[in-house]
Amino acid sequence: MKLLGRNRLDNVKNFNVSSKVWVNVWSTEVDAASWRTVQDIKEQFPTVSNPANGMFNFKVDGCSAIVETVIDFNVLSVLIIAVKVL
Repeated sequence: MKLLGRNRLDNVKNFNVSSKVWVNVWSTEVDAASWRTVQDIKEQFPTVSNPANGMFNFKVDGCSAIVETVIDFNVLSVLIIAVKVL
């Protein structure tokens, strides 16, 4: 998958060591993925939520933040639209 909006993850990396590790691992896994279905994502990230068609929220380990994304299976892209602290 092509990960777009990666710069939005910079603030999360500063929360603590766990969140920095999570961001680095998550980014690497997304880059290596080739998801074609919602089920493909849920197999790799069982806790992902899918609040709307094409939108996916990933909970960041070690803090109360989520990474909101839009995933396009046709062009194999993941766009980070926001990082929110709950």
